[in-house]
Amino acid sequence: MRAYKFAVFALVAFTLGALPVGAQDAKTVEVTPYVALGSAAASPVGAAVTFPVTSTLSVETDVAYRRGEGRIHALSSSTSLLYSLPRAGQSTPYVAGGVGLSQYGAPVFTSNGPPIGTEPRVALTVNAGGGLKMPMNEKLDLRTDARWFKSFGHQGSEQFRVAQGISFDVGKR
Repeated sequence: MRAYKFAVFALVAFTLGALPVGAQDAKTVEVTPYVALGSAAASPVGAAVTFPVTSTLSVETDVAYRRGEGRIHALSSSTSLLYSLPRAGQSTPYVAGGVGLSQYGAPVFTSNGPPIGTEPRVALTVNAGGGLKMPMNEKLDLRTDARWFKSFGHQGSEQFRVAQGISFDVGKR
């Protein structure tokens, strides 16, 4: 439990530490619905909302869905920090890392046999990766994102996901 609190505290501290600089920026909030391919138990669809903090640092919240073990509807949510690297032509590469929560199905066993069902559970997850944003026009960007996810707990697992989405600006520039 202590590790969970430390991870959340570190994320909030980094975000709040960069907020005074964010007032000088004219960037807008971006919404990115996406589809993804990945390893077993990786979420195939989701949406991310990116809030700029500085010209190179953003905070992203992500919600994803997958059909889980035992036919549960498993949702996951994470908050990540995105750091934009120097532009490469028209494209902007970035690195990302964050923490979140993910649902999974834990098997329920009888005293002397195979599993008889699945019980929904929640695990703490961390993620790391990066991606590339390529502008399509003034308000749209094509975004490719590759992430590694690690969940902790009794049923901890690892996933890798490559997502493709279109980011659009919300609000005024």
